[in-house]
Amino acid sequence: MDKMKKSMAICLFLAAVGCGGGDDDDGQGTPDSGGGGAADAGSSGPDGAVGACSVTPGAWAAPSFATGAADALALRAQLDELGTLMRGAEQETMTVDDIADLTALFEAGDPSLGGVVTAGYAPVVEDVFADFVALALAGVQDLVDDENQWTPGESGGLFGDDTRGLNTGGLEVRQLVDKGVFAGAGMYAYALGLTEGPIGESTIDALAGAWGSNETLATDEPTDSANYSFAMGFHAEIAEALTRARAFAADDACAAERDAALVTFFRAWEQSMVARTVYYGNLAAGLVAAAATDTERANALHELSEGIGLTLGFHGLQDPASGPLAGAGRVLTDADVEAIAAALGVDLADLGASTTGEFLEDPAALQIGVESVEATVIEVFDLTPADILTYRAPTEG
Repeated sequence: MDKMKKSMAICLFLAAVGCGGGDDDDGQGTPDSGGGGAADAGSSGPDGAVGACSVTPGAWAAPSFATGAADALALRAQLDELGTLMRGAEQETMTVDDIADLTALFEAGDPSLGGVVTAGYAPVVEDVFADFVALALAGVQDLVDDENQWTPGESGGLFGDDTRGLNTGGLEVRQLVDKGVFAGAGMYAYALGLTEGPIGESTIDALAGAWGSNETLATDEPTDSANYSFAMGFHAEIAEALTRARAFAADDACAAERDAALVTFFRAWEQSMVARTVYYGNLAAGLVAAAATDTERANALHELSEGIGLTLGFHGLQDPASGPLAGAGRVLTDADVEAIAAALGVDLADLGASTTGEFLEDPAALQIGVESVEATVIEVFDLTPADILTYRAPTEG
């Protein structure tokens, strides 16, 4: 049985058709990564007999990727456009002086980002938009006084030479939309929804597109979640899972094998985002401890906010009602995400009331917070301290 107790529901579902796994000894807490196990054994019928799946996955090939992934690619392009506008406002090359400037982009298109973002994360996006307009209107501000105390004023503002837009809580709120939406709250949620219906080769193309990859699964140009999965060493596992899922999706007799590969895909995607949060937390802790200028302080909060966004997006994510991820769309619970957010000073009910900026006054407190995050991640994903060391200093791939 897989070590992750929170994946038990999936294994119970897949048991009837052959649940991939056995004990994970790779330290990443994911189900069978596609290198053997149930996916190689063939589908099992009610009497345990091996079914008719005879597909042997080869190399990835997706000749109809542009068509199958069209909606996913359009959503990613929409998020890029929104991010460009918000970054332009931070750099004072574009104007954002009303929440409607942001919501118009967020809700444009069919599907739209507003239509796919989870109901649980929508209030966070609304909070971000309100805070962002306020800080953009405040413009350049000195958010740290001469005693190195966090003094954000009423609205926060643009801080440091790179003009990072920080709210009164010390969060670069743009990152909570960008990272939170291309990960759990948006593209991951969208991808989960696709598994509730018929799953064919075009579905797998859409999943790859939602993750942030391309028609070749190339590692020289990954974006969004795929970029961070690669940076944290999860890309090869995820690409292999997608390759197997697409091959098995061509034959209805291989539904069990396809579904096992999809479980691996989502588990590794989720874990790679949390792993990156650990990485950014440690990076930020080191930057805060060494910061001597406002620009260095602003950049430290930038890195921390990126990491926060990657995990925060899983808050409020609902499980699929059917399909291979039914009842178990993620390993993280809301309580887990809340614990991680609290350790990093985030007030989910009011982002402006967060205490993230106060870490600039007390670097030791941030280090304690990061260690608390690591403890949560170890427990949730059944890892070891050695695994966490690889998250602090990852190897790409």
